[in-house]
Amino acid sequence: MQTQSVTKEPVALLNLDRPKPHNESAEKAVLGAMLLEGNAVATAISTLRFENAFYRPAHQTIFNAMLELSSEKGEAGMDVVLLTDHLSKSGRLEEVGGPSYLAMLSNAVPTAANIEHYAEIVKQNAILRRIISSCSQAIIKCYDAEDDVKALLDQIESNIFEVTRMNESKDLQLIQPLVVEAIEHLNKIFSGQSDVMGLKTGFHQLDQAITGLRPGELFVLAARPSIGKTALALNMAANIALSNPPVPVGFFSLEMPAQQLVLRLISSEAKTGIARFINRVPPRFVLNNIKEAASRLRNSRMIIDDTGAIDILELRAKARRMKRREDVGVIFIDYLQLIQVDAGRNANRENAVAMISGSLKALAKELNIPIVVLAQLNRQAEQGERPKLSNLRESGAIEQDADVVALLHREREKQYAQEIGEEGGLDAELIIAKNRNGATGRQELLFFPQYTRFENKAAISEEEVEEVQRI
Repeated sequence: MQTQSVTKEPVALLNLDRPKPHNESAEKAVLGAMLLEGNAVATAISTLRFENAFYRPAHQTIFNAMLELSSEKGEAGMDVVLLTDHLSKSGRLEEVGGPSYLAMLSNAVPTAANIEHYAEIVKQNAILRRIISSCSQAIIKCYDAEDDVKALLDQIESNIFEVTRMNESKDLQLIQPLVVEAIEHLNKIFSGQSDVMGLKTGFHQLDQAITGLRPGELFVLAARPSIGKTALALNMAANIALSNPPVPVGFFSLEMPAQQLVLRLISSEAKTGIARFINRVPPRFVLNNIKEAASRLRNSRMIIDDTGAIDILELRAKARRMKRREDVGVIFIDYLQLIQVDAGRNANRENAVAMISGSLKALAKELNIPIVVLAQLNRQAEQGERPKLSNLRESGAIEQDADVVALLHREREKQYAQEIGEEGGLDAELIIAKNRNGATGRQELLFFPQYTRFENKAAISEEEVEEVQRI
């Protein structure tokens, strides 16, 4: 008779009564070293200044008291007498074991020379405890099933990234070497060295104004409908994906199917109005341009997601997968107001948009890549000469969360009155209305509606103008 194997439930496999990982000797050694030498205080603080770094509550209380003393009196003012007095005044002396326990700590280690090693042991055990806690909470929530599954997944992923950041410690730094590094960085910017610039969009004036798309920043590109914000975003994405060296690009298209996006990309790269050749064979040179453009795009690494009405939690999860699997260097989102969010029954649309913009900014920092999100402007933007920040539709939080806000503007009526190719294209402006780390201003562009392409106005040659007119 065959016996069936029984798979134990995850909770049954967890013995929650077991002590969580810790090393009491290392904890005592850290606190003792801090009482012995001022330099040990700085090392311990830089390594262990996070919640519940110590397993024993008494050790955490003592460490917190040392933090308080360090901020009040400096590292040199740390000894058993001062610490005893400080804990006594705050009513915490007895709960940590009294003066005798503090005296024992000061004798726990003969020297503070190994403080870095002691602190690292304490830190690694704290990380293990945080992992256990996060996983245990996730299992319990999965069994209770009180939250939406997407929200639960987003929370679990965020907790994992938080634990990961715990393992990335930074030493305390003096300002003197930082000033020298900052001057060197500025000199590289002034000389145009590429290693200090963000990702180049291919639009020279814009890249100079914002020093490229920088990691962790949220770039908002806003315009009224039919002005060309999707076309400009696709141009930027293609320029980055086809750069040397090429950079993987993620593109969320909430409005347009992926196939239509690719056709636009080919038309733009080939500088050919494909729609004009419906029901007739294009000239050979046009076919060659299309084939060359298709070949370049096929060799690029552009990842497109055309899920319509995607919610912010699903978008964040997919963005994390894009970063993990494809190592994307930038993500484009078309467009913000189409993203869904569960903001509660009583929340208005402005609150929902504020939640979305805040989530996108947090995502850019979490993934450490720039995120370019498109946005709609309200109808008031058409009443004046040029759009303004106040025209951002539905929420002022977009302006607050964004590092850069660029407003695309052109006179839409001229597209219908002007002949295609006349003067090499239609005048357009990209207004840098907000730039957290630089100047604002206007950049002049040319828009070619026949193949949905923007160009640097100064970069258009006479030969290119003649080619457009010939097509």
